[in-house]
Amino acid sequence: MFERYTEKARRVIFFARYEASQFGSPVIDTEHLLLGMLREEKSLHRWLPKTDHAAIRRQVEDHLPKQPSTPTATDLPLSRSAQRVLRNAADEADRLANKQIGTEHLFLSLLEEKDCFAAKLLQEAGADAIALRTHYAEKSQPAKPLSFQRASYRDFGFRALSAETVEIHGSRWNVDYVRDAVQLCREYNWHWHRAVWAERDVAVHTKTGRVSFDLRLAASSADFKLVKGGWKKDYCFICHWELFQSEDEHGTGYTNGHDWLCMECYERFWEHPNFFSSSHSDIT
Repeated sequence: MFERYTEKARRVIFFARYEASQFGSPVIDTEHLLLGMLREEKSLHRWLPKTDHAAIRRQVEDHLPKQPSTPTATDLPLSRSAQRVLRNAADEADRLANKQIGTEHLFLSLLEEKDCFAAKLLQEAGADAIALRTHYAEKSQPAKPLSFQRASYRDFGFRALSAETVEIHGSRWNVDYVRDAVQLCREYNWHWHRAVWAERDVAVHTKTGRVSFDLRLAASSADFKLVKGGWKKDYCFICHWELFQSEDEHGTGYTNGHDWLCMECYERFWEHPNFFSSSHSDIT
């Protein structure tokens, strides 16, 4: 049953089993899954802005009946609600095209379990399923520039890369890859202009967490929800440099209205098209 589960997700189930035995419960229920989640996933607090782990545990302890503990070796079945949570966690992973089921999928599934005390606690703590899905959908996708890398070699043909590198933002990049990425930029008649990066509103599909910049979807379809400032980050088309809302060099770049170039890549490779044809000491 747990072949797809990550090691952390398996530990959540293990801890849930332990919690159930401590409460003397005849089954592993959703409240025990929640306590197991809190034991294993220490970063969960970032999604629970209105409370903390200790407060949630106290609420669970006040809610569950007090009974003598049972030996941890006793085999305990899952309650029907807990079974649904595990089954729906697999669905959450499938929606995000994730091969493994992780703690994030268990958390989303637990949050969505109807008439469940654990879900009620999470909602009161400020957990937002839409924001969570948006975050995990973005996180689970490959970094945007990787698709450009694959596209460049698709368009220009596979070939052996040279050993030459060039330094960008303190990291060494293969010269052939950078040259191909720049050439791919120049394939299209894009106008690039300097701009301050700012968060963008997005329309988020409520079931899949997939994101669209077409905000009309949120107004015309019940399947979408408008998320203010839901798009938190972009990447340089060439070097993967992160662009986000900031007062430092991460906060400004050049854009064509859809894609971005960091300041360094624009000034070196776009403003000066002879970069690769001339002699440059930083190509080694």
